[in-house]
Amino acid sequence: MIKLNLSLFLIFVATAIFAQSGSSSPYSGGGLGERNFNGTEANRHMGGLDVFTDSIHANLNNPASYGFLKLTTYSVGVNYRNNSLSSTSDSYNADTASLDYLAVSIPAGIFGFSFGILPYSSVGYRLEGISGSENSEILNRYEGTGGINQTYISVGLPLTKFLAIGASINYNFGTLFYRSGQFLENIDNGTFLTNQSSLSGLSYLFSAQAIIPIKKRYKLQGMFSFQPEAPLNSRNNRIFYTQSISTESISDFVEVDLSSSGLDKTLLDISETYRTGLGFGKDKKWFLGVQRNLTKSANFTNDFFKRENIRYRDSQKWSVGGFFIPNYASFTNFWKRVVYRFGFHTEQMSLIVNNIPLTETGISFGVGLPLGGLSNVNVGLEISQRGQKESGLLQETLIGFRVGLSLNDVWFIKRKYN
Repeated sequence: MIKLNLSLFLIFVATAIFAQSGSSSPYSGGGLGERNFNGTEANRHMGGLDVFTDSIHANLNNPASYGFLKLTTYSVGVNYRNNSLSSTSDSYNADTASLDYLAVSIPAGIFGFSFGILPYSSVGYRLEGISGSENSEILNRYEGTGGINQTYISVGLPLTKFLAIGASINYNFGTLFYRSGQFLENIDNGTFLTNQSSLSGLSYLFSAQAIIPIKKRYKLQGMFSFQPEAPLNSRNNRIFYTQSISTESISDFVEVDLSSSGLDKTLLDISETYRTGLGFGKDKKWFLGVQRNLTKSANFTNDFFKRENIRYRDSQKWSVGGFFIPNYASFTNFWKRVVYRFGFHTEQMSLIVNNIPLTETGISFGVGLPLGGLSNVNVGLEISQRGQKESGLLQETLIGFRVGLSLNDVWFIKRKYN
């Protein structure tokens, strides 16, 4: 009971930690923000594969995997990311650091379950530009912050030795805040417009996982998951105000009456998503898998905060990755027991900006370093690129350093002797 209470305490405290923005991308201003990968660092180091499942690691994006879990697992992941942005005329860097997930996963006899908190999406950008004539220049500023977090509970149930099904229920909550402002040359007061949406709602995820033994030590793994479209309730407000550049004092504060136009309360949708994966490997030696994610985001709309230069399409992502262990049973050589992970992903993103469809391509590497017992720390590097320098867009080169802890314990084991 002490362990469980401590786990619940850590998860609720983490809500405050997730309030920070995990993005520094101007493209996070579209949709619900920049979509985060909701799996563990070990899965991310393999290009984002959810298809691989074993008995000692949590697989947060695949609830069916808990049907095969044998040890209680505490999972926490953090990241530091550098974003190098460049256009045809300028470039700059931005750094972010955030918590990726905090979860507890527990085998409970005939089923396994997990609960935790993780960021679903993040918004974080600030852009400035000068317009107007030489005699009267105007400084335009655009900002966005916030994001959506998820608290979840998942259950996985083994139907046979080789097949399990699972489901997750997620409570989504968060705030999306956007502000635009203009400063006229030689005028102290600037004019600002803010749009803020407070979001909440439930979403669901269903999955099936098969692990089929071939001969003695080889295994074929397959996974399918489905996340149906889920509505989020959005409570909105819009404010105009002027602010002094020198003293930062606010004047002429006006809150817009949104109820007359029906925009005080709107609905935003989490898009329907399908994931299909297949992999093959030798037990405790190597694994190679491929996965396709399809998100039906073409019909996404935001009636309250519309971006004239952004449209949406269905998103499709392909991931290839795996791992290799030289000798998991070695007692004399630490590095032979290390798990070496690798991955590649390419994505047709959901955003179309200035009539240009966005894509992202990246590679990842990681190592799983054994700790005491069956616990481990997963350390890895991810490098990806998206966007382009032409047509008024920015090209982003992202370098992410990610660390995940997987700490294992044994619960609910019936004693044979008193």
